[in-house]
Amino acid sequence: MNTLAALLLSIVAVFITLKLKLHVSIAIFVGAIVLAVLSSINLNELLLLLLKTSLSIETWRLVIIISSAIGLGVAMDLKGLLGKLAETLENIGTRTALYIAPALIGLVPMPAGAVVSASMVKDIARKTNLTPEEAAFLNYWFRHIIEYSWPIYQGIILTGIVFSISIVDTVKTLCPMTAINALIGLAISYYIFKKKPLKKKFIVKKNSSLKQILEKFTYSTWPIFLIIALILVLKIDASIAFPTSLIMLIITGDFKASDVTKILRKALDPKIVFLPIATMFYKAIVEHTNLAYQIFNLLLESRIPEYFILSILPFIVGFTTGISFAFVGITFPLLVPIIGQGSIDSGALILSYVSGMAGVLLSPMHLCLVLSIDYFGAKLPETYNLVLFAVLASMVSAFTIHLSL
Repeated sequence: MNTLAALLLSIVAVFITLKLKLHVSIAIFVGAIVLAVLSSINLNELLLLLLKTSLSIETWRLVIIISSAIGLGVAMDLKGLLGKLAETLENIGTRTALYIAPALIGLVPMPAGAVVSASMVKDIARKTNLTPEEAAFLNYWFRHIIEYSWPIYQGIILTGIVFSISIVDTVKTLCPMTAINALIGLAISYYIFKKKPLKKKFIVKKNSSLKQILEKFTYSTWPIFLIIALILVLKIDASIAFPTSLIMLIITGDFKASDVTKILRKALDPKIVFLPIATMFYKAIVEHTNLAYQIFNLLLESRIPEYFILSILPFIVGFTTGISFAFVGITFPLLVPIIGQGSIDSGALILSYVSGMAGVLLSPMHLCLVLSIDYFGAKLPETYNLVLFAVLASMVSAFTIHLSL
């Protein structure tokens, strides 16, 4: 079967499985099997890919990070840190906190980082009358605006390497999209909040001094900032930083045995553990089938306009993997003849990067999306509609920049 057709059918399989209300980890696994079967991968190859994925260090790195992040959120909630954090953030503006918290977490490249920021803004979202879907969207969107230009993200670093440009030039080229996407998020949030007055019984008088605000903020967020310090300052891998922070909180938090049991039960939920395995399995099948190269050749043979190739190829790989550095590493080498090397077409780079990120942000394989929806108890279709609208606005902006440069 045609590779593109196989891919589309596998994605349909994912959404049908989700519609049947099965967990997203099962849906992604079903999609991977469908893609493998329709791509004529034999049983031995399929089992070998599954075994390699299940035993991969990168897969278990994701499992450790995600499980620890879930456990950390539960522990902070049990300790009362999340409630204190919500009260503290309200002193800088109740609604403003909904933007700042996820953007702050976005400074640290971490899988499923939206779960961490979700735990920070959960109470604030409730106090501002947000629906679970609106809360999930705002948390998810503002968590990722910095990923378009922050120089420590793998996708940004790899982009510079592929096109032989400095990291500074890469950031300069792509940073307008961070500002544009922030404005898109603010515009949508303005529409959301327009008819949502704060619940009067939850309004907090902002009479704390700056010193008191900083003290409360430090106290309620130290596990999160410990992770940031370990990753950014000490250069410790996130798979070590996350469980270290969780263990430190448990040791210093004077938790009961029943509390520790609850934390571990949530963190080691089989569905949560299986989610990164299923995601990495799907990614392995996409790479095994050489999907991007086949689609690129198909587009060239069809004499498709360059702007369409710049858009669709990164989007497809971003959508099928849910990982930003994957669409960069897989598709950008194929786009060098169009974008250039050393001396690049800035508009073409912006369009291709934004298209890849559009795929990532809309992907059911994106751990931040599925875990954020799960955390807030949101419905996928309603949340997806908000994300889709924001992504389309971002794509229109990128296409406009491409035409003008």
